[in-house]
Amino acid sequence: MPDEKKTETVTFRLPSSMIEELRADAETEGVSLNNFVAKIFSNHLQWERYERKVGLLPMTEAFIKEVLDQLTDEEVVNLAQKVEKEKFKNILAFMKDEQGVSDFIEMLRAWLTVSWMQQSIEVRDGKYHFKIQHSLGAKWSLYVKTLITELSQDVLGKKVQAKTVGNTLSFAFL
Repeated sequence: MPDEKKTETVTFRLPSSMIEELRADAETEGVSLNNFVAKIFSNHLQWERYERKVGLLPMTEAFIKEVLDQLTDEEVVNLAQKVEKEKFKNILAFMKDEQGVSDFIEMLRAWLTVSWMQQSIEVRDGKYHFKIQHSLGAKWSLYVKTLITELSQDVLGKKVQAKTVGNTLSFAFL
């Protein structure tokens, strides 16, 4: 039998207007209300409860893209290597007691999910193959590629094969 998670039924008293909005959003997403609410709770547990504690701020795509476009490629790489890498290492240590590849991937997926970036992951031949698609341009691709390859090496002691094509990044964790 596959690894089944134990579930439990819990009742919440919520305003009817809130429930109707949640139902409408679930319908838009093409999932049941239960699955939709479970996803909200999961996002909270994986990422949102840590955001303020670790110093993360919401930013608009337009702002991030404009700021990065004003930097040279060298400055973007330097930002990822010297500033953000240490911050993300601390975030990962705060969020996860263990720091294996699956924990690293889980944190990365949570970050990308709350950032509304499309992603997919497959495990083939015992390796994680991870793809990210975004709309922030080449400088964001360079930033994310640098950050993930540096973090993987420092935190996991593993090399990553990374490839960028426009707004799509591909990683294979070796």
